Amino acid sequence: ELMNEFQLSIGETTFDGRKELYNPQGALHYWTLMNLALQRTKTAQEAIKVMTDLVGEYGYASTGETFSIADPGEAWIMEMIGPGPDGKGAIWVARRIPDGYICAHANMSRIGDVPLDDPENCLYAKNVISFAVEKGYYDPKSGKPFSFHDAYDPRTPEKLRYCASRVWSIFRRSAPSQKFSPDFNRGVAGAKPYPLWIKPDQKLSVLDV
Repeated sequence: ELMNEFQLSIGETTFDGRKELYNPQGALHYWTLMNLALQRTKTAQEAIKVMTDLVGEYGYASTGETFSIADPGEAWIMEMIGPGPDGKGAIWVARRIPDGYICAHANMSRIGDVPLDDPENCLYAKNVISFAVEKGYYDPKSGKPFSFHDAYDPRTPEKLRYCASRVWSIFRRSAPSQKFSPDFNRGVAGAKPYPLWIKPDQKLSVLDV
């Protein structure tokens, strides 16, 4: 977790995702992007623009990454993955977390739906869906809506145990009234996935966190 003098903070977890999308020719790793954004910007949305513009020009050198990006007024979750060796730019999507809600991520891609017509709350690479179609990660003819994590970080039993368990642990403590079941992180067939964000039972204090 890093923060600058404007109380813009950026945290991260690595989800790796599809290993074939790692681009060793990329110039910028995720930690470099975080530092450059904090040096150059004051708000979460400015940080998203700087980070995505930089990888668009110089290339992204890390595997799949989830960023928490927050300023005193709003918070966003952004996920990014490379285009493969010698590819250009990065594949990414960012969602604004609604006021009064909390999000959790732990080494597994968490963004599913990508609303294409809500620029105040969702930003994304122009090829976020077309690239998945080109690579065979998503079939528009399937009738299923596009999901970022299904395309770029398919869930496995190991990831559910190691990663979704920690999201469940945070959510169940923050909103015990919602009675979040551990079935999903235990890999129970048909279990309901945890939402991207939840409303906690009460405002969380520093001590709660």
